[in-house]
Amino acid sequence: MKCDLVVDGGGSTTRLGLAIEGRLLSRLEGPSCNEQTTGGRGMDVLAGLLDRLWRNRPPEFHQVGTACLALSNAGTRQALQETGAALRALAGRGLMPLQAERLWLMNDIVPPVAAGACDVVAICGTGTGYAAMAADGRWARASGMEYLLSDEGGGFDLGRRGLAAVVRMRDGRGPVTSLAEAATAWAGEETGEDGSAEALCTRVHATGAPKLTAASFAPAVLAEAARGDTVAGTLLAEAARELAAGITAVASRCHLTGAVHVGMGGSLLLAQEGLLRRELMAMLSLMGWQWTELPRDPLDTVARLAHRLTREPHRLAKVPLALELNVREALHLGPDTPLEQEARET
Repeated sequence: MKCDLVVDGGGSTTRLGLAIEGRLLSRLEGPSCNEQTTGGRGMDVLAGLLDRLWRNRPPEFHQVGTACLALSNAGTRQALQETGAALRALAGRGLMPLQAERLWLMNDIVPPVAAGACDVVAICGTGTGYAAMAADGRWARASGMEYLLSDEGGGFDLGRRGLAAVVRMRDGRGPVTSLAEAATAWAGEETGEDGSAEALCTRVHATGAPKLTAASFAPAVLAEAARGDTVAGTLLAEAARELAAGITAVASRCHLTGAVHVGMGGSLLLAQEGLLRRELMAMLSLMGWQWTELPRDPLDTVARLAHRLTREPHRLAKVPLALELNVREALHLGPDTPLEQEARET
């Protein structure tokens, strides 16, 4: 039997699974396969996870029909091509799940709108991303240019600005904030330090992953905002305004009018305390727009898109951050493929 391979590779976590008719059969979770986050080891991480997923697949499945990989790596057209080349190389080295009948690679912002879950998607986790898709297939996207050039309002931005506010306070350059006490507890988790500016510097840079480390302080910023801290509250409001700006930008470029349906996703927008989500919802309600929470497991949306692509292979024709990789053709795989050979031997 055939199944679909679905992957969501975000800035902090990689989720992957096998699905049939849009329904997940199995799933696996591991570290990020983002090249920026992993220091260039992203494809090695992904290869290991794919191999593990396939070795533990349900025994009745021996071939991948549609593979749908939604990766934060693919943030630009050049990165999309480079990631595609890396995936072809992995398939050529015998990584079975990638030897699919049809293999799609796309940025992780694509699935919600392409699967029809919403008109506009806003993702806010470690970074931010926005996309819109009109009925005629027109596409617009904003942010997603990694943390040095974009991602305002996301976890890295919010966490970094919260930590910077603590440094400014300790220097005498900024107002007093309860974020200082939160930073003391946060820095002490691994360093045992006292929360001084030096301790914060050590904590952010010692791991070699400052993006993820700074982002881990974002929940503390939201918690202090909920407790009424003025500095944290200002950071919260500014983050919500950035998210609203991204949403309205892509909606305008796709000429969406009326009750635009906005799908919200990402760890910060879907956080249980819901503070950032409520702040953004209040802004959207003023425009008469509708909103919904995307599935907490992004693999559900990727699985839905994979199933839709089997019926509508041209669904992504106007999406510049989506690419179909002709892996089987490039590898000259005939009807007697390694997958089918493995199925017979099994």
